[in-house]
Amino acid sequence: MQQENTNLELHIQYILIKGGITILSCKGYGTTVTLPAGINGCPVKKIGAYAFSDPGKGLNMLSKSSEVLTYKVPGIKVPGSQKEYIYGRRLQEITLPESIEIIDEYAFYNCMELAGVNMSGGGIRIENGAFMNCEKLTLINIKAAPDDLTSAKGILTELTSELCITFTCKDEKGVFIFPEYYEESIENISARVFQNLLYGAGYRYRQCFEQGMLNVMAYDMVFQSAEIQIVHETALNIAFLRLQYPYKLSESMKKQYLDFIALHIEKAVKLMISLDNTKGLIFLVGLGVMTEKNFSDAQEEAVRTERKEWAGILLQERLHYYPPREKKFEL
Repeated sequence: MQQENTNLELHIQYILIKGGITILSCKGYGTTVTLPAGINGCPVKKIGAYAFSDPGKGLNMLSKSSEVLTYKVPGIKVPGSQKEYIYGRRLQEITLPESIEIIDEYAFYNCMELAGVNMSGGGIRIENGAFMNCEKLTLINIKAAPDDLTSAKGILTELTSELCITFTCKDEKGVFIFPEYYEESIENISARVFQNLLYGAGYRYRQCFEQGMLNVMAYDMVFQSAEIQIVHETALNIAFLRLQYPYKLSESMKKQYLDFIALHIEKAVKLMISLDNTKGLIFLVGLGVMTEKNFSDAQEEAVRTERKEWAGILLQERLHYYPPREKKFEL
């Protein structure tokens, strides 16, 4: 997620509730929102219903006795632009404060351009439909350890699409991909019942939480199932990220990921090249599973896709692992 370099002026509508504040809407000039932890000494506790999906509807749901207040977060105004509600397709990224306890129903419903959410740990309650139809939401950053109490499970319950969650706590980091899945309901006419069928490994990965905390070992063990390993690109991403950020990764689980990458090393290299992930390519090479032919094929792919810098990196690494053999001449 790419944060904007400048802070844009933001106007927040809110109401006072017991012990804090509920955010009702945001008006501003940009596409990203960073909510404050408090307003006038009161902590921001809740994102109100429809706050970023349909602010008008959320405001209409209030009781007549509710007093709607406004708070301005200082920043710049975009020349030639008007201050507008930041909601729906306009919202692309949001940063939530540590004080948040509840994300109310349909708060981000139909935010179809929302790509990233930054938040803290803790048991934030995610109400029904809070992230429904957030089709581009693929990245969640959480300031907590993977096995701390977080709201990751609540968000994953709302989304069936693939989601990458990065947990960061002090100097430790864990990056976990939760693949997509979909559900199909089939009617058994003779028995007059419906049977629900699940496709994809995403559902199994979403069951790796215990009381809101990720069970890292259970997550790694799901990789042994055939339903994830047949989806090569997703499986390679999972294996790669677990090796790159080995939070509580056991030796046996490390071996399973290494073996999978070694088996599909050509696809793994092409994936790094297609993603323009230079650091990823260097890390992949450093795993020590590439043959000389793998290096040669990867160089050809880099040249074919006009990535001369990558071709140079691969040549350098190839010479490191497979130095030229000295020619011997017999007289």
